Amino acid sequence: MFLNILSQRNLVSTVSTDCLFEFEDLVVQTCGAQILAPIARPVKIRAHHKPTLINRLSEKVTRRLIGAFEPLSFSLPSQHSPKVLLIPAIHGHQLHALSAIKDWRKQFDIVAAYVFDAWNFDIYPDYVRQFDHLFVPMPELVEPLHQTFQIPVSFLPFGSDALQHGSNEDGRFIDLLSYGRIPEAFHRAFSEAFNQPGSEQLYYRATPRASSSYPNRPYRDREDIRDRRLFYQLLRRTKLAIAFDTMYPGMREFPYPFITIRWFECSATGCGIVGKRPTTPAADELLNWRDATIELPDNPQRSVEMIRSLLDDPHRLQAIRSRNYKHNLARHDWRWRIEQMLQTLGLPIPHPLERTLHLLRLKAAIVAESNQMMISS
Repeated sequence: MFLNILSQRNLVSTVSTDCLFEFEDLVVQTCGAQILAPIARPVKIRAHHKPTLINRLSEKVTRRLIGAFEPLSFSLPSQHSPKVLLIPAIHGHQLHALSAIKDWRKQFDIVAAYVFDAWNFDIYPDYVRQFDHLFVPMPELVEPLHQTFQIPVSFLPFGSDALQHGSNEDGRFIDLLSYGRIPEAFHRAFSEAFNQPGSEQLYYRATPRASSSYPNRPYRDREDIRDRRLFYQLLRRTKLAIAFDTMYPGMREFPYPFITIRWFECSATGCGIVGKRPTTPAADELLNWRDATIELPDNPQRSVEMIRSLLDDPHRLQAIRSRNYKHNLARHDWRWRIEQMLQTLGLPIPHPLERTLHLLRLKAAIVAESNQMMISS
């Protein structure tokens, strides 16, 4: 097997793609994959930054005549078979980057995509129908996507890098942390309650760096990786993190409830997760241990009182930290998702991936034994 990843890392840099590129890098580490990163043609970049009529017309004509991306140059070793192309993407429109590979269907034996925000079918390119498989993190979309594109579609949940960045250690000075989407009424209540002079608690609201389309620096020279490390460090120093069901009033509108990636990022790093549990049935399968989620009242002020009560219970917080960390090591690390993907595609499991899966099992068992000793004492 020779695995290749078609990456967006030369086309966009946002906090949303940080987790996408983290997943890609782990496929490289565990499967020896080759990164193929398209570059947009100058006319496309110019039309994005200066969308004048002439620039937009030039981009449209160029895209139709020769394509929006510079042709990718790469080699595929003849002795390795099958040749596999994996395309991770935030949404279906990013799959258009495949046009950078001439005769892609002839060059690869297996072509599969993993699309995070997979619900807008209208923005997928027509050639998705030629893919061998599509993976999505919402089980509710599996059958509709299959019916639309007539290709195999599988549910593949999100994950996180629990092996490298997970933790159940204490020494957490951030009492409550939020990032991404949160209903404004709750944010105001938490800020008023915990960030006043004299408060013994700290509520920290993490804000994302500015997004960048067509970044002018290589991925390894940008802030993406450093930001991701800092983000995990903040979570490892946090007692409670906030997460709300995507369908909860006051959130950005989504067509489906689903388990967003923050549930795995926060629990892998030992945070207790407070908010509103995802209403998708998948939550009963993926978040099925004690205190995996802690339901807050609908009233923000009563939620403040509940959080204060939790912060005054260090033994419960310690137990939550260890359980969350253990379950993410044993079940929700990205490496388990990579194994599931390869098995679904009928591909062998590379030895480096087998070794890291063994290490995950070992660390999970050690944490479980430590938890049992703590309960016994």
